[in-house]
Amino acid sequence: MNEKDLKRLSLTTLTPEATLCARIDAQLFVMLLVFIACAPARLVRAQSCNPAVVSYIVRDENGKVMDKAALRSVYEELPRSIDDAQVDVGETSFADDGKTFYWPESVDWPKGKKASDLEFVNSQTCTMHLSEATLTYHHKKMRLIFNLEITRAQADRRPVIDSLPFQEGTFALDLTGWSHDRDQMIPAARWKKIQDPR
Repeated sequence: MNEKDLKRLSLTTLTPEATLCARIDAQLFVMLLVFIACAPARLVRAQSCNPAVVSYIVRDENGKVMDKAALRSVYEELPRSIDDAQVDVGETSFADDGKTFYWPESVDWPKGKKASDLEFVNSQTCTMHLSEATLTYHHKKMRLIFNLEITRAQADRRPVIDSLPFQEGTFALDLTGWSHDRDQMIPAARWKKIQDPR
């Protein structure tokens, strides 16, 4: 028997353990290929919608827009989620008119005038039901009834809402006749003081 025949014989007479290991290695390799091929598709599906965001510009008792430090004190008094939205401190970028705002993905966003805001965000389902929030500042409580529904299909899915000067009381947002422009701030005049129904 020559050397070539010995090599051929050793390859054809693998032990059962070696054969099993070779099969397992092949199966793991195939499973790894399938996982790699499917992973990007799952990631794309998970990131397929623009988040639903309500940005609320908070003003102090004198009507001045709160800076980030003052706003953080208001934020600290809030729960981290309200209804199906996460609460955070962010900022809105305004055009020169102070009423038109830029969406974060806009090329104009960096050049706009920034104002700190409270943000209610749903980036999981990209829809939102925001009923109400009660803000506390300088021992005053301001209950805000938003009653907003945001769907995936609507154009104004990132409304920016201006506020009245901070004051004690309950206020309901009245959007009757509002144009729902996708980049126009909802003015503070849309807040109506109501008797607290609770």
